Amino acid sequence: MKKYLLILAAILLLWGCIAEDRTECTNPRGVFVSLTVRPERMSSVTRSADETAIRDLNLYLYDDNGNVVLHRYQTSATLRFECLPGDYRMCIAANLGRDMGENPTWEDFTVTHADKYDVLPMAYEGDITIIPSADGMLTLPAVEVQRCVSKISYNITVAPAVADIELRSVQLLSVPRSVSVFDMAAAPSDDPDDYTDCPEVELSGQQAAGDCYLLPNMQGTVAAITDQRQKNPENAPANASYLLIRAVRGSKVLAYYIYLGGNNTSDFNVRANVHYRFNILILGDSEVDTRISSYAVNVHDTYEENSVGGYCTYNPFQMLAVEIDGSPAPLTLRGRIGVAQGNAGAFCLNGSPVGEGRDLTLPEQPGPNVFGVNYAPGIYTTVNSQVVYTVTVEDDAGFAQSFDIGHRFANRLDVYIHPATAENGNGTVTVAGALYDAETSSLTHDRVVLCHEKGCTLTAVPEAGYRFEGWYSAADYKTRLSTSASYAYIPTSPEAAIFPKFTVNTRPLDDGGTANCYIAPELNTSYSFDATTMGNGRATTNIRPEPLRGAEARVLWETGTTRGAIVESAELTGDGRIVFRTGMTCGNAVIGLLDSRGVCIWSWHIWSVDYEIEATAQTYASGAVFMDRNLGALATDCTQAAAKGLYYQWGRKDPFSYPALATDAYTQAPTVYAPGFEYAESNPRTSGTESPYDVMTLEWATAHPTTYMDGVFYEDWEEWTSVADWLYVHHPNLWGNVTTGKNNISRTSHKSIYDPCPPGWKVPGAEDFAGIERIGVSAPYYVTIRCNSTQTAKIPLGGTFYEGRYDRNGSLGRLYTNAPYYLHWDDLTGVFHDVACTSILFDTSNYPPFVNTTDFYRYAANPVRCIRE
Repeated sequence: MKKYLLILAAILLLWGCIAEDRTECTNPRGVFVSLTVRPERMSSVTRSADETAIRDLNLYLYDDNGNVVLHRYQTSATLRFECLPGDYRMCIAANLGRDMGENPTWEDFTVTHADKYDVLPMAYEGDITIIPSADGMLTLPAVEVQRCVSKISYNITVAPAVADIELRSVQLLSVPRSVSVFDMAAAPSDDPDDYTDCPEVELSGQQAAGDCYLLPNMQGTVAAITDQRQKNPENAPANASYLLIRAVRGSKVLAYYIYLGGNNTSDFNVRANVHYRFNILILGDSEVDTRISSYAVNVHDTYEENSVGGYCTYNPFQMLAVEIDGSPAPLTLRGRIGVAQGNAGAFCLNGSPVGEGRDLTLPEQPGPNVFGVNYAPGIYTTVNSQVVYTVTVEDDAGFAQSFDIGHRFANRLDVYIHPATAENGNGTVTVAGALYDAETSSLTHDRVVLCHEKGCTLTAVPEAGYRFEGWYSAADYKTRLSTSASYAYIPTSPEAAIFPKFTVNTRPLDDGGTANCYIAPELNTSYSFDATTMGNGRATTNIRPEPLRGAEARVLWETGTTRGAIVESAELTGDGRIVFRTGMTCGNAVIGLLDSRGVCIWSWHIWSVDYEIEATAQTYASGAVFMDRNLGALATDCTQAAAKGLYYQWGRKDPFSYPALATDAYTQAPTVYAPGFEYAESNPRTSGTESPYDVMTLEWATAHPTTYMDGVFYEDWEEWTSVADWLYVHHPNLWGNVTTGKNNISRTSHKSIYDPCPPGWKVPGAEDFAGIERIGVSAPYYVTIRCNSTQTAKIPLGGTFYEGRYDRNGSLGRLYTNAPYYLHWDDLTGVFHDVACTSILFDTSNYPPFVNTTDFYRYAANPVRCIRE
């Protein structure tokens, strides 16, 4: 019979020292271990109490080098000892009647034949793992020791037709004298002196029955024997065990040789821990009908085959096998299953709960009888995680044997870390508080993690050159669970998967908040920002942001003549971020977010400059803190056209490029546009739409960030009404000013989702320029102003961009404010014209006051100089 060790206790992560490394550990801590020893069931359990008695035990633990690291001798069936965590070979000898000492040899474990046994010698040998325990006490499952003897039961009957035959005796012969308890299946000796005979038992009459024991005698098989009449002294192995039955018939003395084994023909093996029953019918002087009822039952399931770290995990396709070796005929076997520990209602046999217990039909006798088993209590907790169930098999004669099968379950979490791709990079995950965790692939660093209801803590550790972006519930990275590197995982199902995402170590530009413009201060560097938020994402007067859901990121335009020189690449990641890489040249670019149809649904200005935005800021006389250059400027030398900065139609977030020269009114600085997003001018008259006003909307402006939008003017006799704005429905709150009409002109403003400035900065109000004065003119390049009592600033003379030209480039400079009205600076009187806005005018003429406020139509485009929020 096979030897089985039923592991019922939890096998946790082996973070302690294993046996062979204990000398290298610092202050190793021992574990107090408790386990019970009990006899393994025979193939048919006898009713004799002596066959199950355990009166003394010798326990030995061996390390990998074969050294004894622990010995215990005791008379109790429950062993308690202390040892270091590790892997050991455990040997237990029971009922030897003496202490075998600290360092016995293998021969010391030899037992000899006895005609009568008070208790049966038993033994167990197998591998065992001692694991750390939180409370220092580890309870192991029961160990089943195997009996070192076979039991022979005989039932002898003389057939009625030969009732004149009288039984006289029965005797068991050729019995091994000794055997090692740890090598009971060894090849037997060829020396006849190593065998003995049992005492003869006197008989009378025509019937007899009895039992006897012998040590195992594995004499093998003789394949040539096909009929029980051939199983005789002429064909049997020399030292095969047999029953000798003596009888008389009148004056004739009869002898019947009944050779033992697993069948009544070729098998001469007598195995340990097996109960053989012989029903012998004497038919005449030399004829005998030997009906051998010998069978062995093996019960096991497949859970341990798929266990992880000593724990079983959810699997609805596990199998329970009740295997019957040998034929029990004429007896019939039946079975029953019951749950001794765990949730009986959640333990299912063939899809139905076992509950109070269920009968098992065993149609294959002999053969394997297979059932589906599944333990699914929802999630596995410390209370329900351990399951012990008992399978009992009984025959018609009342002989029963029970098999206890136990498992400890845990919830499984697979942590999948994919290798580096364009969107995903390398990293690892550490785990704290789990029952067990291990790396399943050294290539991908995937892990398997086991836990109960309290879960565990996962910590993402990016490798050099990568950063952690978040935990996701699916491999497509659509549902993000957390952005924190440490994630407290609490199981909600017995099996789950989690996907930590690592990306190329991009520098997030939105740590300080989102906006429509980001400064990228380093060349050849990866950056990222949130592409699900409109501008700063805040609701302001008459403006409500909506979440963005794009399908693609694309560079719509960049300054210069070489594509990719400013922004080398841009892509939309699965978690809604745009990752882009700057090129080898400073400049300006616009990245668009496109939907699945290729329509731009939002866009962002990338200002790629080595610009210390805080270090160079200037405080004006009004107290407002300004940038020291126009938004989008690429130089501080105002004799260069690149110092003029970018141009914005009032209220729009998307910029237009600056003039190429100091005085040229029609040439735009070199700019590379993406196909389908080339620079264009919108004329509502020729839009081709049903209404000219269809192209004068916020939605159209957002979808066409590279198109300059004209107002529209009609003669009195035409059917349409002129609109001196790029919007048909005028919107005074686009840049955050709260004015809504001429009766509530306000100087209060908040940064809006259409504000073109970087995070932390916004379009200034008209009053923020108060107190400045012009102190110099350097036409056609710039004027110099006094910001406050100690600082000056230069204002480029780039003119105003409208109707396809940079009007008065080289002789006039304007800076936009967020005021949707015209502010008379001399008396701070505001006049609301519905289509006007206030800009600060820097003129080169000598007519005072040199610096003034002015109004113009909102479709005009002027530079912006941002102030700190």
